[in-house]
Parts: sequence; C-alpha cells; structure tokens
Amino acid sequence: MYYIVEIMQHVLRKNINSSNRSDIFFLVIVTAIILLFMASPNLVLGQEGETNSTSNEETRKDPITLINEVRTLLNQTSNQYVDQDFDGAEETARIAYLEHYEYLEDPLDALNHELKETTEILMREDLIKAIEDRAEVSVVQDLINAININLDQAEVLFQK
Repeated sequence: MYYIVEIMQHVLRKNINSSNRSDIFFLVIVTAIILLFMASPNLVLGQEGETNSTSNEETRKDPITLINEVRTLLNQTSNQYVDQDFDGAEETARIAYLEHYEYLEDPLDALNHELKETTEILMREDLIKAIEDRAEVSVVQDLINAININLDQAEVLFQK
C-alpha cells in the first residue's frame, strides 16, 4: 500500500499532459481495485463469508426445523454435562441459542412475546450460568426441560 501512495505522489508531482493522463487513469483504477480488495476480499471474489452463509441459511429454515435443532443441541448439552464435559456443554448451549433460537425470536415474538422472552432468558442466561457455575446435573436438566416445554408451546403456535 505504501508503494502505491508513493507512485501516486510521484505521478502527481509531474506535469499532467495528454501523454501521461492515461497512465494516471490506469493507476487510479488499479489503486481503487486494490483498496476494494483489501476492504472486502470476499466481495471482490464473489464469495460469501461463512457467517453470512450460515446466517442466510438459518433465516430460511422454517421455525419447526429450528425448534428441532435447538432440542437436539439441548439434548447434546445435557449429555455433555452428565459426562462432565462442561466446556463442551457450555459451547453447545451457546450454539443452540446463538445459531438457532435467535432466528426464532422475531417470529415467536409476533405470536407470543412472553414465551419468547421467557425462553430466551432460560437459554441465554439461566442455562449458561448454571453450566458455568457447575450446578448439579438435576438443575441443568430441569432448565433444559423447562426450555423444551416452552419449545413445545412455540411449536404448537407455529403449527396453527
């Protein structure tokens, strides 16, 4: 990048006449492309980032599919916690919330605001805090059961 600036300064110090105007235009175009590439290489190459791809994929899934994925991840969280894989359980619980439940929040909020809020707090705060605090297995399982009951209610709402 430093060299590009130096070349542009050198060219601009010279008198601009008709013979080197095309050189300056070429340099400006090349510089613009380089700056664009540096700012967002995936955009220039026509590739979506993994996060955007996942995000777009998740928002296209229907709510029932997302609910089932959350249930699967909560079951995995429970199994990891029972096996004393506390870090794995915490990570799986976070994935269940951040990569799945969050995409349910808006449509669920439109159907039942209180259910959305209660489930969000159970997942985002209560379950993760219980795992971080190394609560008894029964406490973690009770939280997962409460979340699953809420997911059952949400599923009924989405099926109407």
